[in-house]
Amino acid sequence: MIPSRKRKARITLAVLAAAVLVLSLLTAFGAIDFRKRPQAADAGTSVRFIDVGQGDCTLAFSEGHALLIDTGEYDDRDKVISYIKSLGITRLDCLILTHPHSDHIGEAADIIEAFEVDRLLIPNTDGEGYPYDRLKEAASEKGLALEDPRGAGFDVGGLTVTVFLPEELPEDLNDCSAVVRLTHGENGFLVTGDCGIKEEKQLLAQGAELSADVLKAGHHGSSGACSEPFLEAVKPRFAVISCGAANDYGHPHEQTLMRLKAFTDKIYTTRDSGTVTFVSDGKELTVYTEKDQ
Repeated sequence: MIPSRKRKARITLAVLAAAVLVLSLLTAFGAIDFRKRPQAADAGTSVRFIDVGQGDCTLAFSEGHALLIDTGEYDDRDKVISYIKSLGITRLDCLILTHPHSDHIGEAADIIEAFEVDRLLIPNTDGEGYPYDRLKEAASEKGLALEDPRGAGFDVGGLTVTVFLPEELPEDLNDCSAVVRLTHGENGFLVTGDCGIKEEKQLLAQGAELSADVLKAGHHGSSGACSEPFLEAVKPRFAVISCGAANDYGHPHEQTLMRLKAFTDKIYTTRDSGTVTFVSDGKELTVYTEKDQ
């Protein structure tokens, strides 16, 4: 028997409905991802705030060149190394360590061993304990000098990198943080390490150019950072806070969130969003978050 046109139509609709149902189930369970995170090679220029829990790690990539700012705490699973390799990156033009606290340099030695690193920048101050000692040992074995980043300026692909430091480094290592400004066309990013209000005041007094579309909030969203005068100088359209779930410090603090909300309602935390990626075409910014994909 030859099926009628109506029956054929019913069969076709049933098949399509079944296919949609299967695709929906696969997507819901993560078997198919329609919003793949952009790979380094096809993302143009990107700045990624990698989820390393209660620590900091920022990866910038442009025109085949890569820059890493901080590395997060030591992780025996090598999450940062695996993440960078998954993007097809094998070489870092520069590794900038904002200051020698373990939640910023913990993975540095392993990263130096895992990748070809052209330059290593870290403030000229005494570090603390085993992670800093390991860093120095790994750098020595690779013939890398620990360069003071004060006033450094260079390009990484299409990104222009400028580093700010206080003229006089205080005893508090947090306020010795190298503050890194990245620009790509009309877009700017400011990565602040654990820079607190004391350092913010010094940078403002020095006349540092701090304006940026994207601010990586200082000290994991602590109330001791992101003062109103500092935010007025930055004028961020987006803010990213790198902090861990249920961390012992209560980061981000509500005071910081309220101050940030006076400038932007686009506030991302790695705790809630996972890794946050900004892709720049020199004019517009596109945002991808790991947990929304």
